Amino acid sequence: MASNLLDKLNKVPAWQKIVVLIVLAGSIVAFFHYSQWKPLDLELKVKDSEFQVLEQRYKEQKAIADDLATFQQNIKKLQEDLRIALTQLPKEKEIPTLLRDVYLLGKKSGVEFKTFQPQNEQSKRLYAEVPIKLQMTGGYHEVAVFFDRVGKLSRIVNISDIELGSTQSKEGAAQLNVSCTATTFMFLGGGS
Repeated sequence: MASNLLDKLNKVPAWQKIVVLIVLAGSIVAFFHYSQWKPLDLELKVKDSEFQVLEQRYKEQKAIADDLATFQQNIKKLQEDLRIALTQLPKEKEIPTLLRDVYLLGKKSGVEFKTFQPQNEQSKRLYAEVPIKLQMTGGYHEVAVFFDRVGKLSRIVNISDIELGSTQSKEGAAQLNVSCTATTFMFLGGGS
């Protein structure tokens, strides 16, 4: 039977044998391409993209490590800037002290408070506004000194909605009646 098959194959023309061989070789190459090389090529592309990401991260980390002293100095500077900013924006527990300081500045400046009335705070995103309704009397110079001293506080205090009127004092000197709103700010954000 095997010799029968060989006899039949010997009778097949050479060009047909070559075509069959080419088709068979092409089929083997196509099989290996789609079953072995193509998945490996896809995996290679995935690994290459992962490598690119890791290489970029490595370069960034190396740049940070090479410049660590500068980054540490920047962090210290930012922490100092935050500390300074927090002295200008007190936290909730420091508001009564600030209100007392504003009141004492008025007394030292020579103004007499008729009304010193803290209002409800108005929350914003990182801070809250704490308005204080003020009504006071005093001479022009005393009121100006009070406003100047409030402006020089280490905390932020804005004076707005100023209404002025005048009266005569018992001694005959002109007195200003001042109504205004002093607004201070309270830090609500996180941090120390």
